[in-house]
Order: sequence, then structure tokens, then C-alpha cells
Amino acid sequence: MDIGHIIVETNAQEVVKAVNSREYDDSAISHLIAEVKSLLGSNFLNHECVFVSRDCNQAAYKLAALGYLCTEGEVLVTSSLYESVSIIVANNLLANE
Repeated sequence: MDIGHIIVETNAQEVVKAVNSREYDDSAISHLIAEVKSLLGSNFLNHECVFVSRDCNQAAYKLAALGYLCTEGEVLVTSSLYESVSIIVANNLLANE
């Protein structure tokens, strides 16, 4: 995809610590962490894993909740969906100012 640089954002501080350090190299999940680091290193020229508080992701959580309400295979036709998404994003922008 020709993406050279990536910043992975998460609200899990332990994930950030695990990806950015060697602190978890002897842990029970070291193989998973090593795989994440390997995938990042082999697919991107530069990568960064950073902590972002959950407050910054409210729009994403609300949109995921909307998506969860959808039934697989069901055609979703609603005129208010776009408006709902706009309201969620606008409220998120106002809260982060």
C-alpha cells in the first residue's frame, strides 16, 4: 500500500509499553508482542505506538456501537444515519477543544 509511516494509537498504556520496550520479552505473551513488532517493522519504514486517552476516542466508540446494532447481511437504509454520525463527530470535536 506504499504506507511508509504509521502511528498506532491505543488507550491501553500496557500495550504501548510492550510495543515500545523490551520489558515484556520474558512474559507469557512475548510471542504476541514479538509478532506485532515484527509486522510493524517489516511493513513500515517508521512506526510508533502512542497512548491516547479514551476521551479522545469517544466518536470511534459511539460509531462502533452504531455498527454493532447492524445485522450482518441486512440492507441498512436510513436517512438519519449520516446525521447521527455528524452529530457524534461534532460533539467529539467540541469536547476535545
